[in-house]
Amino acid sequence: MAEIENKSLSNISIIPLQNHIDGAWEPVAKQLDAPLCNANTGEVIDHQRESSPEQLERALLAAERAYRSNGSWSSSSPALRAEHLLAAAAVLETKAADIAALDSLLTGAVIHLTARLAAICAAAFRGAAALLGEENDDRARDLLIERRALGPAAIIGPWNAPAGILSHKLASALAAGCPVIIKPSEWAPYSAQLIVESLHQAGLPGDACQLLHGAGAAGAVLAADPRIASVSFTGGLAAGRAVAAACAAQIKPAQLELGGNNPLLVLEDADLEAAACGIVTGLITLNGQWCRALGRLLVHKRRQQALLDLVAEKLGNLVCGSSLDQHSEMGPLAHRAHRELIQKQVDELIALGGETRQYTRLPQLQGWFYPPTLVTGLTPELTIDEIFGPVACVHCFDDDAQAIQLANQTPFGLAAYVFGEQQHCWRVAEHLRSGVIKINAVTLLNLSPEAPRPAWGLSGLGDEGTRETFEFFRGTRVIGVAG
Repeated sequence: MAEIENKSLSNISIIPLQNHIDGAWEPVAKQLDAPLCNANTGEVIDHQRESSPEQLERALLAAERAYRSNGSWSSSSPALRAEHLLAAAAVLETKAADIAALDSLLTGAVIHLTARLAAICAAAFRGAAALLGEENDDRARDLLIERRALGPAAIIGPWNAPAGILSHKLASALAAGCPVIIKPSEWAPYSAQLIVESLHQAGLPGDACQLLHGAGAAGAVLAADPRIASVSFTGGLAAGRAVAAACAAQIKPAQLELGGNNPLLVLEDADLEAAACGIVTGLITLNGQWCRALGRLLVHKRRQQALLDLVAEKLGNLVCGSSLDQHSEMGPLAHRAHRELIQKQVDELIALGGETRQYTRLPQLQGWFYPPTLVTGLTPELTIDEIFGPVACVHCFDDDAQAIQLANQTPFGLAAYVFGEQQHCWRVAEHLRSGVIKINAVTLLNLSPEAPRPAWGLSGLGDEGTRETFEFFRGTRVIGVAG
């Protein structure tokens, strides 16, 4: 991966937004009023774009044709698909620095983290190609059991970690043999364009992967169209419910990751230094704009004050600055409207009696900065909803039973974290209603490349993972001689 140096807007190449339809690049039909800004300064660098109904229809027609035609991507051999995916991975590596810079510029995630996520793009394609190397013919005498592409797939991406999430979904769908239409978030559209450009340069058939820019209306059209056989979506709960409803009407699969108000439990026997580091990581990773970020901090009452003092010291020393500066540990939020939403949600908690604790100095920049914030003084029943930012509500507990009850109190179930003596943590973790539970650490990456990433409750529908997402885009077919 290319070394990423400190960057300014003047040396980041802002690419024109274009759709990729049926193998050709073309301008997006409409410019929207909403600006795309440098999250660090508020400087307008472009505007969002919206595909026209005619562009959406042409992309859908091309995807359907690619699925039904002989010799198309869907009917190609696993070996050929793997070859194309490996070629795409090689091209993606050459674009990693640009992908990282553009995502950092628009989302506010610090550059050393977006660089790691940009490296995951190529790894996702290599991982999907490796799965194809395991494919074999299950024919036994007069019976064939096989897994086949369900049909054209729609992938609707988020604005946080856009490149890594999109690459995982896209590589899995292409490996499965699905022609794909992707719609990146209108707030972070650039890295998706570089990913599709990589596929084009690697020689992937033009109708195998198409890119449509647009806001929520474009995603709604794709999710509801009967020619789309499956939809993979990462985003907010309201939009996820709309995608689920559209798919339910047609009885087609939906894969949804919708976030969560994730608990972090600090047991009485916890190492407070490790717990404090985990809390800070949970607050500042992707600037708190992370589906598995810390939402509710649950602390044994005998350890609460000492722990909060330690967290305050660490947050006071935190370097918050431009996301494009290698020395920054935390950057700004993604856009003005999101910062206003976070402030509104915190103000509502204050109106209910909450007290905020903020220790981090903000830089002298005009971007969308918001400090890591702990909210104390509220009853747990008032902190059920997720705040998708660097904000956590603090509650204390008397014993393990109460800790488990508080952790399971919300309707979400994406991630949980438990700090304490290891076997004690295991005993508590076994009672938590959450898809992934990490013991004595908070990390962005999964526990293992082979481990699934489940979502319980309102956090989503279906598991994600290297194999899980690959299989999501496929269905089983059985052919045999009757009798």
